[in-house]
Parts: sequence; structure tokens; C-alpha cells
Amino acid sequence: MPGSPARIPYWRLTLLILVVYLVYLPLSGYAMLYNDALNYWFISIFFHKDGHLSLLNFHDSFRGYLLPLLLLPMRIVQFYSGLPAILFARLFGAVLAAVGFGWLGPRLWQTVAQTGPLSWPRRAAFAALGFALWRDYFNFPLTDFPSLGALLLGLLLLHRRGLWWTVLAGACLAAACNIRPSYLIAVPFFVALALVLPGPARKWGRLARGLALVAGAALVLGPQLLINQRHFHQNTPLVLAQDENLETDNLYREKLKWGLLHQKYETRIGTDYPDRVMIFRDYAGEALVRQERIGWFDSYGSYLQLVLRHPAVFARMYAWRLFNGLDIQYPTPYIKQVYVPTWGLAWLNYTVWFGAALVLLRARLRHLTLPQGLVLAVLLVPCVPMLPMSMECRFLLPLHLLLYAVLCFGWPRAWHPARLPRRQLVAVGVSFVAFVALCFWASATAQATLELGPRTLW
Repeated sequence: MPGSPARIPYWRLTLLILVVYLVYLPLSGYAMLYNDALNYWFISIFFHKDGHLSLLNFHDSFRGYLLPLLLLPMRIVQFYSGLPAILFARLFGAVLAAVGFGWLGPRLWQTVAQTGPLSWPRRAAFAALGFALWRDYFNFPLTDFPSLGALLLGLLLLHRRGLWWTVLAGACLAAACNIRPSYLIAVPFFVALALVLPGPARKWGRLARGLALVAGAALVLGPQLLINQRHFHQNTPLVLAQDENLETDNLYREKLKWGLLHQKYETRIGTDYPDRVMIFRDYAGEALVRQERIGWFDSYGSYLQLVLRHPAVFARMYAWRLFNGLDIQYPTPYIKQVYVPTWGLAWLNYTVWFGAALVLLRARLRHLTLPQGLVLAVLLVPCVPMLPMSMECRFLLPLHLLLYAVLCFGWPRAWHPARLPRRQLVAVGVSFVAFVALCFWASATAQATLELGPRTLW
């Protein structure tokens, strides 16, 4: 890690972000927890039974133990103080936002890209985009930011020399997988990164590093194994993701069916929409379900066979899922007003895409080193299994934050309008207008499929 002078600016901005969120979140208009956020808060008390606290008391087969465990101290204080639960959730969220946007994201970019300390304006811009597009998520103790934060911290620790850092990196990887099992697909790339990065200068350095990674993961996954054995008689350290309300014995396989019918999914808590769930229909998927008489998928093979029979349909379907997953219309997981203008937020989002695309076109990915490519794989591969599902923007959170980082941290200093030829400026301007217009058309097309009442962006 760099010396003190390089660290101080990061922590100053981190503290500033913390203050901003602590001031903003109580003014955001939410008075309580809802749905999954409320459930995570509730099940944190499962560790307490008959007057005793124990990890093995936890008995939820659908979710991992780690996020409820992190919430447990606040849950205890809330119980004895009588203060609203959302007050503690906001504190938890504000710390997450401050550490993630103020230190962890910029510091990981600096480490992986092998650059000097990032300037204050670049880091402030990164934090500002996070605030503009995701600010109300930090009212609620959901899995998205804690799991990604654990993964990012693991990547950062992996770049440090020393086996103890590797042990901690393995624990962070396991934490990400326990909080959000979709990150399991990133494990092979994380392990490969651990083996290719410079490690201890010993004959058995790679073996030692691999064992350290396993040891760290075991520290986190061991309790989950014991919980599964004790309560569900299953010998696995992974989250079971099983629930009696599921139509199948596998959550992801069940969501494959819903992913054919719904191109996007949002949750509302207001009164201007007749249902709690906002479903954006996929008419092509509905026609396919009728044509093929599809029920629930009894295996992944049956889904793959369906994809191979209709490659064009699924290619188009996945392209729409990708767009919908990136197309943020609300900075919140729980929407208070559905029918409000969202074009401003959408325009900001599309502008980020365009700017990041310019940077990527200039950078040319073929110049990536192997470790840099593996870091990208760790972050982006978990987004791929989300494409067949009923899409929510938070499912592609790593891709969102990577685009912000590319724009804010990768933008060349030489790219100043005053330094560019007029012809080049005109070409970029025309391309930007055409790109944003295309994005607005695609978004309007998707929003018009809202099941119980189409909406517009204006």
C-alpha cells in the first residue's frame, strides 16, 4: 500500500461521502424496511435461541448466514433501544457507500491499472455517479452492495504479497458467495488470478497461496456447512437457496421460466400502480412458451436445448435483458412513484455509457495483461447468468460500477474540447445524439410493456 500522503486524500473523500449519505438518507422519504430488506433484518435474530447466541442457531435454507450475522449487532441494539430499524439500515448503508465509492473502488482501479493515486475530481465524479444512480439503495440492507464490496476487497487483498493477505482474500471471496451465490461462477477466475499474480518467492509459492486461499474460504464457509448439516441434513458449504414456496428445487432454474415471460422486474411501494410487482412483459418469450408448451425446467440441459432450437429469439431476448439491466429508471429498489418523469436520470446513464465506450475504444482491450483480464472476468462473468432472468438493474451492478470507473478514472487528460479538432468534435457530438436517441427509443419500447399500465420517460 502507498504511504500516508497517498492514503489521506482517499480517506478525506470517504469521510465526506459518509457525511453526505448520513445527511441525505433520512431525507429520502423512506420510513421503514420492505420485502427482502425487511426479511434480512428479521432473520438476523435467528442466531438467538433460548437465551443463547450461536452461529448454528441460524436456520434459513434460502439465504446465507453472513449478511444476517453482520446485521445482528445492530438488530440487538435496535431491539433494546426501540429505535426504527431503518435508522440502523441507513447507518450500515452509509458506511458501505462511503467505503465503496470513496476508497475501495478507486483503490482497486489504481492497483489493477498500476497507476498513481487518482485525483480528487476523478474520485469525486465516481462517487457522484454512484450517488445519482443508486443513492436510495443504501436505505436498505440488501445483498447487492455488501457482496460486491466483499468481492472487490478480496481482489484488492489478492494483489498484496504475503500469505495472510491471501487468507483474507479467500475469506472475502467466500463472503461474496455466501451473501450472493451468483458470484460462485467467479471462483475459478479468482483462483487463477491468485496463481498468476506475483506471490511468495518460494519453491512452493503457488501451492502455498492456493492453500491459503482455501483456508480463508473455509473460515467463512465452514459455519454454513455446519448449519446445513444440522438443520437440513445436507453436506455442502454453499447456500441451499431452497424454499417450500418454489415450484422447483432450484431457485435459478425456476427463474429461467420467469425470464422467458418478463424482460424486466421492479418493485413499487407507492399507490399509483395497482400491483406491488412491476412486470415488463416479453411478448416474444410469451409466444415461445405457448409454442413450446413450456412448464418448469427440470434441468439446465432442457433449457439449453430450447436455446439451441431458437438461437435468434434468445439472442434478441438476451440483448434486451442486457439493455434493461443497464437502463436505470429509478435510483431505488422500492419505487414510491411509478409514473414520474425519469428521462433526466436515463440521459445521465446513457451519457455514462457513451463516455465509457469512447474510453474503451481508445484503450483497446488487447493491451490488457493476464491479471487485468482475470480481474475483469471475476467482475463481469457473474453478470452473464443474470441475462436469462427477469432482469433487475442491480443484477448487473458490477458492470454498472465498472462503466463509471472506466469513464471517471480512464478518461484521458488530453481529451479536452479545446484541444480537439473541430471535425472530431462534430463527429463525436453527432454520434452522441444518435446514441442517446437510440437508447431513449429502446427504453420507451421496454417501458411500454409494463403489464398493468405502460409508462413513458417524460
